[in-house]
Amino acid sequence: MQTWLFRIDRFSSWSGKAISWLVLLSTVLISYDVLMRYLSKPLATGPFGEFIRSIWFTYNFSYEMSYYLYASLFMIGGAYALSRAQHVRGDIFYRKWSVKTQAKVDLFLYIFAFFPGILAMVSIGAQWAALSWAINEHAPTSAAAPPLYPLKTVIPIAALLLAIQGVAETIRCVQALRTGVWPPRLSDVEETETILAKQSEV
Repeated sequence: MQTWLFRIDRFSSWSGKAISWLVLLSTVLISYDVLMRYLSKPLATGPFGEFIRSIWFTYNFSYEMSYYLYASLFMIGGAYALSRAQHVRGDIFYRKWSVKTQAKVDLFLYIFAFFPGILAMVSIGAQWAALSWAINEHAPTSAAAPPLYPLKTVIPIAALLLAIQGVAETIRCVQALRTGVWPPRLSDVEETETILAKQSEV
């Protein structure tokens, strides 16, 4: 069973690390857009102004570009964060509970909150994405009107990735209830707050 849990963790890790490249892409594109904005002010007229406008390819869709990239990163990266137990929780209470109490609360929330919400996102998100593709939906927020259907397609994909990782987390809860010890998980990152909390317990 542990082998399968690690396989799911690795899959979530792969999806998270693959989508993390959007951070670099977003940084480069937004920095370029800001640079062009500053350069365009003193060079607004004359041949230099025309040159800046000719290479400023992000001008018409800079707003959509920023939230498309961030939204995709945030949604697809959710399964990776879940696999590393890095989602937000009330740690001020949670970390003081016994492992079995933690597992009971987590299991209850996975069954009655997490999976109903995630499965709704998969189902309804897929319907939204299909409709968006069918009507060739575009964003109304700028003259560039970039397509919205790729972004809406991310919703059911992200929810499906979360559902897969949620299965692994539910199994971990059951194992923790039986043994009183949390089963191991893959680990490559840890929040500073978590590290400090562990140090304070020593």
